[in-house]
Amino acid sequence: MEPISHISKASKWPPMLNTLWNPQLSSGLLACLCAIMFVSVLGQAWPIFFNEGSAIARNLEKRELADAIDELGVEAAMARALYGEEPGEGEIETHDPAPRLALLRRADKAAAILCLLLAASLPFLSRWRPATAWLYLIPALWLLLSALAATLNGGKAHAGLSVPAHAIRFILPFALALLLWRPSASSTRISANWLLRIACALTFGVHGFEALRHHPAFQDLIYSFGMIIGLGFSTEAIHILLYCIGAMDLILAFGVLLVHSPASLRWMAFWGLLTAFMRPLTISWLAWPEFAIRLANGMAPWLILAIGAAALMKPRNRAPSECIPAD
Repeated sequence: MEPISHISKASKWPPMLNTLWNPQLSSGLLACLCAIMFVSVLGQAWPIFFNEGSAIARNLEKRELADAIDELGVEAAMARALYGEEPGEGEIETHDPAPRLALLRRADKAAAILCLLLAASLPFLSRWRPATAWLYLIPALWLLLSALAATLNGGKAHAGLSVPAHAIRFILPFALALLLWRPSASSTRISANWLLRIACALTFGVHGFEALRHHPAFQDLIYSFGMIIGLGFSTEAIHILLYCIGAMDLILAFGVLLVHSPASLRWMAFWGLLTAFMRPLTISWLAWPEFAIRLANGMAPWLILAIGAAALMKPRNRAPSECIPAD
């Protein structure tokens, strides 16, 4: 008699989603996630090479320009001018910031190149040495510092919420490092699952709050999309839509922490990809980096879905009744 093999009841599902019982994530899913990670890093790096540079460099350049002038000397000269006195020669000391600014721009590009090389090579290196997956923490730190710099730079609506709004961007590499390091360990899957859930809750929650506050960029997106499809949305209609979108995002943000709902996660993934695609659709194809950066917003819920509800807590040993003989 031929031996009877046991397979999971979930084996009828596609391999990428067959992880509720399968202790090892699909290699295809991890490869797709690595590709998405590379595209996201490329989108973040693109402005550094062809536009004004990263938020980190802009913040450091602003500080350098401020330090190039002797503030105490300027105050003393203003005080002299106030009382009708001539400022002394050489009282205001300055230095040429150009060399340091050039160094900052070169360092900015070097950091972007390093993160791109890591995102491109680590999927292959981690197969040879799984511990090298932890080098994904370098792009994660770079993305986190970019969010912090965007907060400090300001100049945009709700810039102070940049760190939680970008949570998926810098937490996804951390989760990817965990899954590439020990993809079959239940503790790794549990940690990655909760990291991604917290990241999704932060990003979707902040976006929901911004929508309720009628974020100007969101209003522009809805208005431009309406013009494309031939609908001229009024300001009142846009505000109503933003109220609905904000409420939906907040419900999704709380739901991803409280329950494991495949339907909700699929909608989060679809909504994340749709809102990412709205940038090049309503602006131009030149805005593709904005789409690339936000691809992670759609990938993170999909990865939570693929990891499965079994990774919410330490899985118990399955009873024999949970397995069926293969045909």
